Amino acid sequence: MATSTVLYMTAAVAAAGLIDASPVPVAARLMAVDAVEGVHAGREEVPVAVVRTPDRLDAALSIFEEMRLGAAVIDLPPMVKTPRLDIAVVVTDPPGLEFIGEFKADAKYTVLVLNMAEEKTVSYKDAVATVTLPYSPVVARAYVKKIPPVLAHSPKAPYHAQWRKQFFKLMAEVEKIVKKEVRR
Repeated sequence: MATSTVLYMTAAVAAAGLIDASPVPVAARLMAVDAVEGVHAGREEVPVAVVRTPDRLDAALSIFEEMRLGAAVIDLPPMVKTPRLDIAVVVTDPPGLEFIGEFKADAKYTVLVLNMAEEKTVSYKDAVATVTLPYSPVVARAYVKKIPPVLAHSPKAPYHAQWRKQFFKLMAEVEKIVKKEVRR
């Protein structure tokens, strides 16, 4: 999810980088970057900072500010509260909804993403938008092969088409927020 988002943001909205603040840096690996801490050039020359803990976000964000990037996509481990962010895309699977009431995204804008789920109405009081990404075998295979699925050239399976449609809906919501903020 984070890798597809940063690649889309860089291609369509503004230069973006990925910060992998998870103890298991899967997002960095999907960007073809080793899990070694530091800043690396990832897939499509997107900067990837591997910090492995949310406590080190400030250092990575400072580096990205020096690089004059327009956005940072941050992959965080599951947590009760996020650090202060402009935009938080909160991704959860259906079992995680049980805990969404306890979660607080300390962000100016929050978008809730229900991942690998059936279409259903979900509300999160702080969300400006909610998007459901359905289960897609094509997307699941892309992750296993370490290929960001938004770039995967795959058969036009109905599940994949539905996933892409919802992913681009999510990106349109994020793009709208970013453009609104840039105009300020």
